[in-house]
Amino acid sequence: PSEPQGHTEQTASGGRSQRDGQTADAGLDEQPFDGPAVSEQFRDQLQATLSGTHTLERELGGGGMSRVFVAEELRLKRKVVVKVLSPELAQGISVERFEREIQTVAALQQANIVGVLSAGDMNGLPFYTMPFVEGESLRARLARGPLAVTEVIGILRDVSKALAYAHQRGVVHRDIKPDNVLISGGTAVVTDFGIAKAISAARTASGGATLTQIGTSIGTPAYMAPEQAAGDPAVDHRADIYSLGAMAYELLAGQAVFAGRTPQRMLAAHMGETPVPIGELRGDVPAPLADLVMQCLAKDADARPQGAGEIARVLETITSGSGMQALPPVLLGGRGMFGKALAIYAVAFVAVAILAKAAIVGIGLPDWVFPGALIVMALGLPVVLWTGYVHRVAHRAATATPTFTPGGTPSLVQGTMATMALKAAPRMSWYRTARGGMYAFSAFVLVIGVFMTLRALGIGPAGSLLAAGKLSKAEPILLTDFRTTNVDSTLGRVVSDAVRAGLTGSSAFTLVSPATVVAALERMQQPPTARVDSALARQIAVREGVKAIVDGDVTGVPGGYIVSIRLVRADSGVELASFRETGDGPRGLIDAADRLARALRSKAGESLRAVNATPPLSQVTTGSLEALKKYSEANRANGVSDRHSIELAREAVAIDSTFASGRMLLGVTLSNFGGPQSAIDSAQTNAFRYRDRLPARERERVSIAYYGWGPGRDRTKAIAGLEAWMARGDSDVAAVNLGEQLREMRQFARAESLNVLSLRVNPRNGIAFGNLIELQLDQGKVKEAAATLASYQLSMPEYKVFGYRRGLLRFARGEYDAVHALADSLRQSPDKENRRFGTRFDASLALLGGRLREMDALIASPD
Repeated sequence: PSEPQGHTEQTASGGRSQRDGQTADAGLDEQPFDGPAVSEQFRDQLQATLSGTHTLERELGGGGMSRVFVAEELRLKRKVVVKVLSPELAQGISVERFEREIQTVAALQQANIVGVLSAGDMNGLPFYTMPFVEGESLRARLARGPLAVTEVIGILRDVSKALAYAHQRGVVHRDIKPDNVLISGGTAVVTDFGIAKAISAARTASGGATLTQIGTSIGTPAYMAPEQAAGDPAVDHRADIYSLGAMAYELLAGQAVFAGRTPQRMLAAHMGETPVPIGELRGDVPAPLADLVMQCLAKDADARPQGAGEIARVLETITSGSGMQALPPVLLGGRGMFGKALAIYAVAFVAVAILAKAAIVGIGLPDWVFPGALIVMALGLPVVLWTGYVHRVAHRAATATPTFTPGGTPSLVQGTMATMALKAAPRMSWYRTARGGMYAFSAFVLVIGVFMTLRALGIGPAGSLLAAGKLSKAEPILLTDFRTTNVDSTLGRVVSDAVRAGLTGSSAFTLVSPATVVAALERMQQPPTARVDSALARQIAVREGVKAIVDGDVTGVPGGYIVSIRLVRADSGVELASFRETGDGPRGLIDAADRLARALRSKAGESLRAVNATPPLSQVTTGSLEALKKYSEANRANGVSDRHSIELAREAVAIDSTFASGRMLLGVTLSNFGGPQSAIDSAQTNAFRYRDRLPARERERVSIAYYGWGPGRDRTKAIAGLEAWMARGDSDVAAVNLGEQLREMRQFARAESLNVLSLRVNPRNGIAFGNLIELQLDQGKVKEAAATLASYQLSMPEYKVFGYRRGLLRFARGEYDAVHALADSLRQSPDKENRRFGTRFDASLALLGGRLREMDALIASPD
């Protein structure tokens, strides 16, 4: 035969087979070959014997009865297998007789038989050569998992043909088992034909009696016919029929006929015990095949099929006749497999859904992973259902009794779908269905990996702006007042503030505060309430050194809104990213702003885990659009119209009492503009109560205000929170507030350094400038305070509180007359805050002069 693919060697007959899990006592004294030194000597002797014809390459694993080598035949440049009988087995064997016996085996030339090429001896040890077969043994194939019924039928058919050919020429194998069957190119070939008989016939002991004649069995217990196990000298080819049945039983059932027993008990069972019917162990075995296997295992040789050719013909009938008697791979696992498959699918569906959701929250995968995973899993359901349908149709066709045409042709009436199922059955199996599902899901995981890689590298549409170098980490951005179409014009600012709230706490952006925008408008001689459209925003951005702006549109449509935002470069107007969302009704508008803010954060390059962990905007702010409107107006009025800002903030929290951001704004506004302490404490307490509705950073700031200046009054917690805030790099605000806590502890020097640090981050921080002057005066650094004030006036000439700082400086110098003149000037100012400063100075002068009633009157005055 042509050279197949692969070779796995086992004992031909009578040896110990470790691969089939049994220890086969063949009646021959088996001893392992000697140690490494002797083994090397053995190899050298064999090479010397083969010198000039063969070159040894390597040794294969053999059994107790032989050593097996791979060699190259020099003349024909082909690989062969050299098998040398063990010294123990060779004792009493006539080399000449062994070679004469093996000549019969060498004459076997059939496609399913691995023939013998040559024979010889090495110092009295017989050896023979066979073609090298590249492939795997049936034992190895069986170890990889169950075989389909059609595959088993094909193997049995090939082995039957080999046996039929050999039996016609008087050669009995005597050791048919999976170890002696090799699979090559989908074809089964049998090795070691007739070797057991040649060894037996070549024995010279007991007056030339063969092993069989003296009652010793040759074979492997798991596959040995009863007469062979009993040492019957009249063993004939029907012993091979029994061994073939035992091997078929194992291939179908996945276990030997009498598995789990000692060799002695196994031999006894072969002689007197009836095996469990194969149909009870595997329900998808066609009845004709099950009957054939059990017939081969009959104890009486006369009850078995009398020839291997007869078996081959029956197998041909099973595979090609009677419709679908040979069941396809889809039926592996039995009739209950459909229910099991559905249960496994349901569990897998739930597990994938949970895993996808956990991955989005835990490691920051994009939001589309969850619906994508569900879609991939849902696509598998039709495949499972179709496989189950094919299973049912194939099983029905295989087990139904066919009708016959008048001419005797079997006929099975099938519908269109059933016919399609029958055609698909040979190519379908539950294993392939499961494997296809795993391939599909693996492809989906690969898509996720590619997306995350492109995002990290800043490549293509999935790439982030940070990774692509188009945006710097914590880049300052300025939000415009969004344009409006077909809706109330105030919604532009409301949605802009909603997007701002969604971006608050983002590590990708630093938001330009409304106070900074108002100050810039004043320097540009624009009213503080001016609408900041795209053009004006770009001018402010250039003046303030801001590199990017976020512009947007709100368009009313029947039943809802369309909201779009764009991130553009302030200098060139080049668009970096754009997104669009729709919302149904007022709540839908807030949700649309939330999705837009998340999309912008994700595109910038912020961790998707952080983006996904952000609470919904309706929770962070409010689910009420009307409350959000009031909050937006109050936020913009803060610092422009104090009383109006407080009123609007109160209206916002009246609409939504759980509006934590509104409560926080109310508390800050009341604190900044002299509101009653009880009202300030109430606002801060309620903000603290609902702090869990805020993003992490806002929640932290509420806690700091509550403990630092609110009713919580726990300076240790306030300082710890401020230090954690500073550790993230937000020293502009955190440093100022931490300095105020330290000033109350009279740690003036450290508080001064913190305000200096704040001014390095934001040189236009007026509060830090004012605090720095006061802290220098607290330490008696009058000259330093004067220099700071001069620098302050030069860099921020529009700031309103220079009069107050000048008054403090004159107090420190003892220039009381100058203080009195400054106080009179301030009290006549149209600005309420300056009038209040003038009143404070006059009250302080009255206190210094001992005029307590005058001081009380000044303190009680409206200004």
